[in-house]
Amino acid sequence: MTTTTPPATGSAHPWLVPLGLPAETEDSPPASPAEPEPVVPAEPAVPAGIDAPAQPVAPAKTGSPVESAPATGPGPGPDSGVRRRYIADILRLHSRLSFGGLAGRLHRTDSHVYRAAHGKGVITTAAPTEAIPERYLLGLAGFRLSEYLRAGYASEDIVFDNSLFCEPVQGIHQSDIHVITTDQETGRILGYVSLAHSEDHSPRPLDAPDRRLFPCEQAHNLRLLSLLPPSDGLTTHSVREVKRFVQAHSLTDRTLRLRVMLGLLAGISGILCQERHTTRMLIGDVEKHVALRHLVLLGLDVHLLDGTTPRLGLKELMHPMYVTREKVYPFLAHLPSPEETVRRSAVVQRAAAADAPFKAVRDLLSELSGSVQHIEVAA
Repeated sequence: MTTTTPPATGSAHPWLVPLGLPAETEDSPPASPAEPEPVVPAEPAVPAGIDAPAQPVAPAKTGSPVESAPATGPGPGPDSGVRRRYIADILRLHSRLSFGGLAGRLHRTDSHVYRAAHGKGVITTAAPTEAIPERYLLGLAGFRLSEYLRAGYASEDIVFDNSLFCEPVQGIHQSDIHVITTDQETGRILGYVSLAHSEDHSPRPLDAPDRRLFPCEQAHNLRLLSLLPPSDGLTTHSVREVKRFVQAHSLTDRTLRLRVMLGLLAGISGILCQERHTTRMLIGDVEKHVALRHLVLLGLDVHLLDGTTPRLGLKELMHPMYVTREKVYPFLAHLPSPEETVRRSAVVQRAAAADAPFKAVRDLLSELSGSVQHIEVAA
């Protein structure tokens, strides 16, 4: 394996980051697990199955298309140019990665919790963290980081100062479920969303004072799950947080973007209706004109909370996402009965496989008819 250790910040070429490995084939032996140090990697690994060359690329010229991430640092300074080149190479790196072998590997080991090819060259796969080979997990964490850098939701300074090339994977729970929509021909990721598991080791009542807060609760400084009447048998392990719902920046075709969104929703609904999953409530935070529409398309009755002021500490990697985005609302959504969840999932699956995705969305809205109820939170 050929890797390159990123030089320390301030050295002659701190922007050099390791690129890919030769493409993986069906006959390739499984890669040996790496031992990464995700925050400050000594010998960082990247996912098997990558089509990129094994040598670092030259830094992009100022103003080239790859330097499209909004600035999230303090502005011009001695290291600003170096930082921008480092960020540009990370964006280029993750735009070249292919995950074509991941779905096949999960299928061969029966490790996926959802898999569907809805046609038009798009395939959606879902699996828990513990089932995803470490090298692929690093690539997924890199996709999450690169797309949030492009959107201005991640701190360039923190990425640069810590030599990050992906989100730190120690922040990803082993039971988190990753829903990935890829291009069947190239293996490139087109869309991604995760259903995050509670950090509680064992199930805790929602009103337990010592339970671990979900990330959105920490950001909004609010115990969201205490705002609704208690539900019989509902614990922290019955709740999932919807996180990192994102599509690849390279998707410019409206029809394909809609098809990818429907694929991700089909993955979520397909997971929730399975007997082995005990999720009974989804939480998170959304902008009204973006992810909220996705929840309504799932037919969910969403409780949207008004009156919070979310923020993260300046040392948090994702603190800009509560500065850059418009008004962000925390939400809670109870799932219906198991039988109704299965029925709704079948409707979403049909929409994802439809030849005309715009009509499919209109039909989905008329058939599932989710709702939004506002709850005012006292300041």
